[in-house]
Amino acid sequence: MAERISIEICSPAFRPVTHEAESVIVPGEAGVFTVMPGHTPVLASLTSGVLVVRESESESTFYAVHGGFAEVREDTVRILAEEVEPAESIDRRAAEAELERAIEGLKKPGAYGDMAAAERAAVRSRARIQAVDGQEF
Repeated sequence: MAERISIEICSPAFRPVTHEAESVIVPGEAGVFTVMPGHTPVLASLTSGVLVVRESESESTFYAVHGGFAEVREDTVRILAEEVEPAESIDRRAAEAELERAIEGLKKPGAYGDMAAAERAAVRSRARIQAVDGQEF
């Protein structure tokens, strides 16, 4: 069994990046899960959330991901997301403003377009803010 896993993260508008890490925490649609070396193979759908790549006990890299799939095979994880945002590229103030608009849309039907769009925007904005803040969940 390998001591580290290889992680590839990509999306249509995001140049692929790779990491060699101890583990990765993935926001799966059925729930958040951690992949470590020797993990059982799995194909999981992703939801909007924070992807945490743990290079070491003291070093982690955070991404906001939105939709897509995670493929785990042997000691390799591929994140094929609809959208990937590295934490350092996220404008926290813009994400907070979007969250406020989405919450207002949830309070007043029609203010944001529709309730489903407001809910999706709130979830995406929260994921962005969590990634910037280095919060796992």
